[in-house]
Amino acid sequence: MTNPGKGGTLDNEAKQARDAVEQGVNVRESMHDITLAALSRGRLEAEEMRRVLRSVMQGASLGLSKAGDKSREAMGEALAGIDDALAKSAEATRLAIEEAAGKLKDYGKQDLERSFEDLRTLEKMFLDTLKDVTTESAGTAKDVLQGLWQHARDSGTTAGATAKDAIIKMEQKLGRTLREIASAGNDAALNTTAKLADAAAGFLAGLSETLAAKAKNMQQHKK
Repeated sequence: MTNPGKGGTLDNEAKQARDAVEQGVNVRESMHDITLAALSRGRLEAEEMRRVLRSVMQGASLGLSKAGDKSREAMGEALAGIDDALAKSAEATRLAIEEAAGKLKDYGKQDLERSFEDLRTLEKMFLDTLKDVTTESAGTAKDVLQGLWQHARDSGTTAGATAKDAIIKMEQKLGRTLREIASAGNDAALNTTAKLADAAAGFLAGLSETLAAKAKNMQQHKK
């Protein structure tokens, strides 16, 4: 994404994040849905996830200019929504691996290892991205983000806890299969399609569509 602080163009999810914080209504829920939808549009692997996190965090920080004395509360809610969506991505990865349990060996050792590594580093990804956005910010936004980054670093994140739980559950449920794959040699059939990342994104897309349909239905009932 082009640096918005220097007149660049915002990605669609960054614009939505900025607007959500500016409006200040149901910020956490809005940011959750925006982030979830953005994550589900790509492959659920580290590089794409970092791009989405950076985009929505930058967008949200830009909305603080109109949040006034509620800046910290608004950004805190925004980050909580992003964290919630990232936790959903961990669940989606777990579901994708568990559904493929009977044919995990077909996915390749490196594909599986990459998925587990992404889970293990999920919280670090969130914190590192937030720190980068904080460093690039200025004024009130920088102060607010710095405080929230320190709080998240010290208290931990929902995404991190969910990822750890997902790993524990998979090791308990699929322990033998995982050990067999780990002890195997490199898979000659391995390619770079990252099948598990694609499958996880599919689970996340289904959830995003369900939430969007629910929101639309609620709006219709309000009319």
